[in-house]
Amino acid sequence: MSTWLFFALLSPFLWAVTNVLDGAIRHHFVQDDFALAWWIAVTRLPFIILLLVLGNFDFSFQLSDMLWMLFGGVFWVAPGILYFRSIHLEDPTRVALMFQIIPIFGLTLSYFILGETLTSVQAIAFVILMLGGILAALKRIDKKWHISSAFFLMILATFLWSVSDVIFKKYEPAFANFYTAFAIYFTGSFFASFFFAHTPKKIRHLIQAFHVPLRGWAFLVMTQLLGISGALTFAYALTLGKVSLTVVLIGTQPLFVFTFGLFLSRFLKEVKPEPMTKRILFFKGLSFALVMLGLWML
Repeated sequence: MSTWLFFALLSPFLWAVTNVLDGAIRHHFVQDDFALAWWIAVTRLPFIILLLVLGNFDFSFQLSDMLWMLFGGVFWVAPGILYFRSIHLEDPTRVALMFQIIPIFGLTLSYFILGETLTSVQAIAFVILMLGGILAALKRIDKKWHISSAFFLMILATFLWSVSDVIFKKYEPAFANFYTAFAIYFTGSFFASFFFAHTPKKIRHLIQAFHVPLRGWAFLVMTQLLGISGALTFAYALTLGKVSLTVVLIGTQPLFVFTFGLFLSRFLKEVKPEPMTKRILFFKGLSFALVMLGLWML
């Protein structure tokens, strides 16, 4: 297994655990999407310091490159609001499947911005992956199937995440080393936390939202550590290979989510057992098959 493939697969593996635990947090501990997005942003600070230490505090980069990387960091954390709202509306496996929209945006943006080429086979794969995401978003209510609102939230979220990925790939070589580039990238995410806490009223609201028991804090810390580790390995994979190929490997995430969901629900009461009706399993299986077919074609 190549170094690129190892890190590209490790990130969806780690993020799958966070998908499952995020659902538990959103339903049992912190019922505020803005508060959870703020938590993701503000807890970047200690990791920023660590990354700067690893990068030997090398600030030999252009101001314009730094600003673009900061914007990339903002675009990475801002969709967190949409993501947590989606987690509240849908089970984690379906939300993870909706991430299959990312390759479509990632491949398109990387083509126009980075010059990464697209083939006719990849174009067909785009359609297949989109169908997989749509099937994942179908929700049965009152005996009728319709597209859930989480689908549209995740479209916007995945677009912003794709923009962030392309920005990091484009400007990372302008920095002295990977650690410094990622530290600046994370700094943009940290700056986004001030948007959520720019008034005394909002600060009080955030404090109130995090009045959770010790068990809740254990969930919050664990998801943040796993999420940041996933972001780090994914960003490193971007530096080793093409954005298009790295992004499509996120398609393996639903398989991990489904597995971890079944496993963790046996040990953690907060993890909601996955629905296992024949109809749900059919649509999940069909969407899995489409995702795997699209990934194989790419």
